[in-house]
Amino acid sequence: MNFKEWYIKKSLNLFSEFLDPHIHNFEDLKPDLLKANINLSLKEYLSMALLTIVIVFLVEMPILAFILALLPQISVPVAIVLSIILSFGVSGIVALLFYLNPSLRASSRGSKMDYGVPFAATYLASISGSGLHPNEMFRILSQFESYGEISEEAKKINTKTELFGADITEALASSAKESPSKRFSELLWGLITSIRSGTDLREYLHEKSRKLMREYQRDLEEYSDSLGTFLQIYLTLIIVGSIFTLVVTSIMSAFGLAGDMAGLITVLQFSVVFIFLPGVTIGFIWLLKTTYPG
Repeated sequence: MNFKEWYIKKSLNLFSEFLDPHIHNFEDLKPDLLKANINLSLKEYLSMALLTIVIVFLVEMPILAFILALLPQISVPVAIVLSIILSFGVSGIVALLFYLNPSLRASSRGSKMDYGVPFAATYLASISGSGLHPNEMFRILSQFESYGEISEEAKKINTKTELFGADITEALASSAKESPSKRFSELLWGLITSIRSGTDLREYLHEKSRKLMREYQRDLEEYSDSLGTFLQIYLTLIIVGSIFTLVVTSIMSAFGLAGDMAGLITVLQFSVVFIFLPGVTIGFIWLLKTTYPG
């Protein structure tokens, strides 16, 4: 038993009975857990969240109380009260993160799958010409890790058919319902219709892959347009904002115009160079990576 399994088992032992009367209030998390590919039941996830929140509170409270008590202007009773309040606040943030985590992860998976579907559909179209059964097509697709989340969904479909004996249309329908990607769901529903009606899978996949590729090209064009806007904002912040501030404050210091504000200007320059510029650059890189359609 690894640490994760032990942690989940321990959390269930501690909070299972407590959660039973309240678990129906969190039913909205179930679809997101499936779409986020979090392989835990709702009770397991909530139990793990509760145990983590309790641990954070119990560890954080004495540490904060000790640090606050060291401050000369804060008495020990006040330090204890403040540490409890702050610990409740941080524990509340942890609880909120646990609540939002499935939907955020599902959204992230959906975006990745949306951008990978055109290429996966093209690959399925190419191998469908050899007359392979859909089971075999998804088994082959699952072996290509370069398709990322699409490969993971193909593995789930393959597992449902080979290990659990599900019919391919049942496995595809289950994955289509659980998928966080609208484009991938549409692809699977189209496959189900083609299989049940007996139409040519190769023709459907080729047509679908062309449509998805056109949508992907539109995404790239929109990203290119957005990139120009992002670049203008970034250059404005760096050149007009940061460099202008550094030049003006340097001139003021050089000619002795700063006066009593010399220390404040030094702090401002330090903040611009070592905090603002790196922060803006990191934020810009993160923005480019998160919005890139690929």
